[in-house]
Amino acid sequence: MVAAGVGAERRTGAYWRDLVFGRVLPALFFSLFVADQVLQLSETFQSARTFSDYLFVLRQVLALSYFTMLVVLYSTRLPQRGTDHRLGVILVAFTGTFSALLGTFLPGGERREWLVLPGDILATIGLIYSVWGLAYLRRSFSITPEARRLVTGGPYRLSRHPVYLGEIATAIGVNLATAGWPGALALVYFVGAELLRMRWEEGVLAKAFPADYPAYADRVPRYFPNPFRAGSKS
Repeated sequence: MVAAGVGAERRTGAYWRDLVFGRVLPALFFSLFVADQVLQLSETFQSARTFSDYLFVLRQVLALSYFTMLVVLYSTRLPQRGTDHRLGVILVAFTGTFSALLGTFLPGGERREWLVLPGDILATIGLIYSVWGLAYLRRSFSITPEARRLVTGGPYRLSRHPVYLGEIATAIGVNLATAGWPGALALVYFVGAELLRMRWEEGVLAKAFPADYPAYADRVPRYFPNPFRAGSKS
């Protein structure tokens, strides 16, 4: 009876830690980005006149969708089936994730007008791909490497990491025309962190789904979508 009581107490403690640090705080944090996107969207939509303006509005709508989905998904995440919570992994995952956001606040270089439109298009495509990935990943989303369920449909039929690839494309597109050296370094760190997160996440998934993940990884490329060769690797 004592052992059972201790176990229940431990489960209760784990439950509250997951609720506060794994759900509520992340959801509240990303809610700030939702509010910011709503304010920006209301301003830019009223002043939109050109194609670039409306493309920027579309990008903000996608960003609003992205952050709104993060709030909902963090609040309703499925239980973990596997994790990699080594300190170094956690640090790289979080610092890498937010280095892309940091890059937009760092001192910029000279504005390269000829790269503005390509950057906007790349960022828009990246956001579309990320939102599409989140729509299939749903309640399995996490920043640190964790396994909840094996997702193989939608964009996950084309690439093992569509959300990460979309985020990389978005970050490059946003910074393409204006980034100075500080922003470029932050972007390089972000891309490196994303690549590491892909590898770590695959290790967690392989352990959590030993019967299914190896076949999926053999069938679907890690990086770039290749619908013409279903069994190719990259």
